[in-house]
Amino acid sequence: MTTRSITATHLARNFSDLINQVRYKHVTLEVMRGKELIAYVSPAPLSAGYPINQLDRLLATLPGLSAGDAQNFLDDIHHGVASQPVEGDAWAS
Repeated sequence: MTTRSITATHLARNFSDLINQVRYKHVTLEVMRGKELIAYVSPAPLSAGYPINQLDRLLATLPGLSAGDAQNFLDDIHHGVASQPVEGDAWAS
């Protein structure tokens, strides 16, 4: 990771370009006002979540339901839907 020292004025005038450098080139910016270091701008840490574009692969590796379990699951869904109160048109005003 590269670190660059820039002035607060330069950051203000070139914010979009500098943020893109932080995001895509993993540059850390040291923001100076005069001779005083006032801030760092650095890339956010990678998220610990599961990448959504790999969800289909994950689901394909999971065991399937037996026919009986699948029917019980479907029955539970139907029961849940049927037990919900009927409301008027939410979009009507």
